[in-house]
Amino acid sequence: MTDQLDPLDMLAVPTPPAGDVELVALGGEHARWVAATHVAELPHGLFPRLGRGFVRRWHAAHVASPHGTAYVALRGGEPVGFLLGSTDRRAGVAWLLEHRRGPLVRAAARAFATRPRLLAEFAATRAGRYLRRLRGRPAAGTAGTPSAERIAVLEAIVVAPSARGNGIGTRLVARFLDDTTTAGADRVELVTKAGAEGAAAFYERVGWTRVGSHVDRDGDTVLTYRAPAVAGR
Repeated sequence: MTDQLDPLDMLAVPTPPAGDVELVALGGEHARWVAATHVAELPHGLFPRLGRGFVRRWHAAHVASPHGTAYVALRGGEPVGFLLGSTDRRAGVAWLLEHRRGPLVRAAARAFATRPRLLAEFAATRAGRYLRRLRGRPAAGTAGTPSAERIAVLEAIVVAPSARGNGIGTRLVARFLDDTTTAGADRVELVTKAGAEGAAAFYERVGWTRVGSHVDRDGDTVLTYRAPAVAGR
């Protein structure tokens, strides 16, 4: 595993502009690099700890969803960053459960089979919630309830260490916000860890609004931020 990125550098202000960087939709050509980078640089939470194989399948399912958005930043044809987001988180989860539940459950089972400690942790902290979601009806506010608020979520963003400080993260975020506007999102949010492992200082500096905090299932304090363009909605 490589060292984690400095959170402030992941979304650095352009110095100089990233004019030689091309943003392309995530596809098979760069899927392995994105999955490996996600696991190495953003190891928090359940999915990255299930390994590259699971993360690659999760990314593919996410990209297939009409509510998913994913981009890779290329410099000289080589990947140097990526962003994963959802233009409607509730509807996106409902779509994954309807269309990709089986493959993802099987991939998770294979990963857990070689990670007994992670399986025990999952059973203690998350199993009940996941089983209810797998067996139950879609959450309120997904398909069939068009009046529900549409919340877009920036789920993951990484810029490779060698490419930091060139505005690549800023361009990725701008592209994602364009997608959320086109999709008609009512608001755009993200969650970041509190303290040195998170990027709260950056988001506050560029105008995102902190709207909440809670302790996650791993016992870490996390902060919720809202994009400035929709902070007052």
